[in-house]
Amino acid sequence: MKILVMGGDKRMQYAAQNLSADALFLEENLTAVGKYDAIVLPMPLSRDGENVLCPLAKTQFTFEKITDFSAENARIFAGSYSAKLAEICSKNGFLLENYCESETLTLKNAKLTAEAAVMLLIQSSESALLGSTVLITGYGRIARFLSIILADFGCKIIIAARKPEARISAELDGFSGIEINRISSVIGKCDYIANTVPAQIFGENDFSMLKTGTVFIELATLPPEPAKALCEQNNAIYIHAGGLPGKFSPKAAGEYIAEEIRRRLSI
Repeated sequence: MKILVMGGDKRMQYAAQNLSADALFLEENLTAVGKYDAIVLPMPLSRDGENVLCPLAKTQFTFEKITDFSAENARIFAGSYSAKLAEICSKNGFLLENYCESETLTLKNAKLTAEAAVMLLIQSSESALLGSTVLITGYGRIARFLSIILADFGCKIIIAARKPEARISAELDGFSGIEINRISSVIGKCDYIANTVPAQIFGENDFSMLKTGTVFIELATLPPEPAKALCEQNNAIYIHAGGLPGKFSPKAAGEYIAEEIRRRLSI
């Protein structure tokens, strides 16, 4: 089976190596020849919904480019859903699959994200994690892995979650749980804050209560503003931490992607 990996960062290079791929599109000169039974597109797939994300290349290429290299009935694996890509695949008879829908891959990436987040927290401050108080919003995959790792460093973990079942789950794991609208009651005691909720839940008043030197890390990939400016105004440290597996663990992240593609292809 001929497999082509098109675009992406270093994790896709490692994915290609683990797939024994015939070619890897990362350069301006697209040198692959022939037709491929499977094409693997990167995670994340695109920034604009039209072009494949190619951070290591000098230029981008559009989704239509896959038709130049796809065999009849080719399987197209993408790192997220795209209506434009789905339209192209349907028109050409390609089978499109979003490999990020895999819970196995999602869990592995969440663990890598949590691991990298801890490294960033350690580097961000002259204080120690040992004995610190950490507020984590949400209790999804990343939040849970992060809580477990930080607890091993001797941190006191407070989980702020909207759903009662999430708070109960956190408490059963040995952490404190509070309603998310009660953040203001604890935020002034925290040395580190990790946001994993994809919504603006911190208000200006919350940031005004931060201790000097508190570290705020954004793990839900929300835009930096207004949190960054509010941290700076209140002598806190802001970290915008998106795409951590690709930046800090590309080898492992690429291997995990390759494992998922091999599973789907039964190879």
